[in-house]
Amino acid sequence: MALVLVLFVAFFVVLFLFLLPILFSLQAVGSLFVYPKQLKAVLGNRMLRRNHALEHATIVVMMEREPGRRLSGFSTDDGFFVQGVRSLEEVDSAAREALRRLRRGQRRLAIHRNCGTTIVAANLLAAIFFLAALGFGIYMGGWPLYLLIVGSVALALLLRVPLSLVLQRFVTTDSDLSNAEVGWVEPANPQDLRGGVFGMLLAASTVRVRVFHTDPDAVEILRDDGAVVR
Repeated sequence: MALVLVLFVAFFVVLFLFLLPILFSLQAVGSLFVYPKQLKAVLGNRMLRRNHALEHATIVVMMEREPGRRLSGFSTDDGFFVQGVRSLEEVDSAAREALRRLRRGQRRLAIHRNCGTTIVAANLLAAIFFLAALGFGIYMGGWPLYLLIVGSVALALLLRVPLSLVLQRFVTTDSDLSNAEVGWVEPANPQDLRGGVFGMLLAASTVRVRVFHTDPDAVEILRDDGAVVR
């Protein structure tokens, strides 16, 4: 009985692994209806792109100071969040140093290999290569379509980081922060992350960095004390 159960489980594991490249490719095709619109929206939002650049730079500075730390973040129109921190002071100091270094021309700080843009790049590449493999396999007739799909997935994973770096450089970040200032750093609100107990736990190690811009495209930020900063 135990042997039958093991064989049954092994069959479904092998079947899942066999179907995994196809399932991933089909999911990636669906991303073609989502990610291009999102990238276009980000490209048109200069404040978000600048905050994204400063978010990356801040995390890079923090990791330079203490290598091996696990940090992550995400950006909004009025600033960005950093997760995995220990104090407001360390983030405030890193954000201000990151801003100074970006202003001095260290644009590399705005580009990060582990950015979520890499996921976008992987899905876009997988979708394009999958459709190309599908078309090529059908056209050639006798070609093993499954091997073409596996090859397309492998190629997408191989090229995802280079494409991500290009997308970050020209689409999702803007390292021109000459008109930007770090306003203040505050504890994150659980409602800004995720609801429930998980959101409360995550907020305990997350801070929010408020950034204001002095150019005409700036957004107004209403501080807790009622002050409005641009």
